[in-house]
Amino acid sequence: MKSNSAFTLIELLVVIAIIAMLSAIIIPASMKGIEMARRSACANNLKALGSAMLAYASENQGWLPYGNDEEPSRPFSEDEKNLRPQVTKLYEGGFVTDLRLWVCPSDKKDFGDKPVTVASSDSIANQSFTSVGNCSYMYISGYNLIRTPETPALAPVLCDEAQEREFGPASAGDMPDLEEDANHGANVRNVLFLDGHVITFKDADAANLIFDNLQYPEDICSVD
Repeated sequence: MKSNSAFTLIELLVVIAIIAMLSAIIIPASMKGIEMARRSACANNLKALGSAMLAYASENQGWLPYGNDEEPSRPFSEDEKNLRPQVTKLYEGGFVTDLRLWVCPSDKKDFGDKPVTVASSDSIANQSFTSVGNCSYMYISGYNLIRTPETPALAPVLCDEAQEREFGPASAGDMPDLEEDANHGANVRNVLFLDGHVITFKDADAANLIFDNLQYPEDICSVD
């Protein structure tokens, strides 16, 4: 007598159901693991950029990269609100050589619908390197390591940007909320502080929380 080894319809449906259940468990866990790795890589980007900025400051009377070659004055000029001059100084001075540091691995898109592209030496040379399209981070400009009245461990320098523009004095009330299409979603923001350490904020108010401990927010400028 021959035995019938074929699957019955019920057995096939059970196998399909098991596969679907496993997929529902494994895929979200895998995606979460990927995002955690990208978040860690983003934090490493910020640490490396922070080291470059501190090296720059050591050769420029304590000033971190600024929008022009003069000592800052208020109000900020339009040039001071453009990230490109600061990046140019770091690149041309040899402080940052790997331009991929400016792109967060989790950046889904940049301002508007323009996709993020990795910075290149050509984009810096022809002045097309801006936060619109090939930089994932907001820069907080105006610090001097020697003169600043701020506590370095509490003074934010670079952080994941929101998808809305973040120009103007670095005050919490002026910052747009993070949204789901931000680098790490609406509730997570990597932040580099003036002393070189990076913190991952996990809070619905992560866009504004980083400015809470500044004594003189009006003396610095957020540059997106």
